[in-house]
Amino acid sequence: MTWVSHSVVTFATLFVATQNVFIAGSATLGSAFPDQIEGAFWKASHRSYSHWFVLYVAALAFFWTPDVFSVTGIKAWQMGIVEMMRRFLFWFFAGALLHILEDAICGPVPFWRPTKRTTVLPRLFKVRSVGEVLFVIGYCAVMYVIASYVI
Repeated sequence: MTWVSHSVVTFATLFVATQNVFIAGSATLGSAFPDQIEGAFWKASHRSYSHWFVLYVAALAFFWTPDVFSVTGIKAWQMGIVEMMRRFLFWFFAGALLHILEDAICGPVPFWRPTKRTTVLPRLFKVRSVGEVLFVIGYCAVMYVIASYVI
């Protein structure tokens, strides 16, 4: 997926799931992270270590606490910068993990080993294709319908 598609799908998913802009926004920023850290080595190392889900699951475990889901505007001002950064980083890495899941529906990603890409989900479309655009539009439409029943 392109970074725009990652951003839109991640924001829609987490906003519908949590109805929290802080959580959805933090995850949206993280949704581009696996591609951004590849930098100049993009062609040589794309979808290797930066796309290995184990690293992001470890980060989520490190930043996890039971209250990670309770982030409101009023409480954010009272909790302090360290607590706020911990919550931001938890959701940031959740967005990076969603990036990998989203990439898995359009090609192989590392699963057992970070240097060996494996097809783990059916390929639904090619990156930068009309299929990707239709998928994102359809996904957002489904999220809108779900949100209209939840909210």
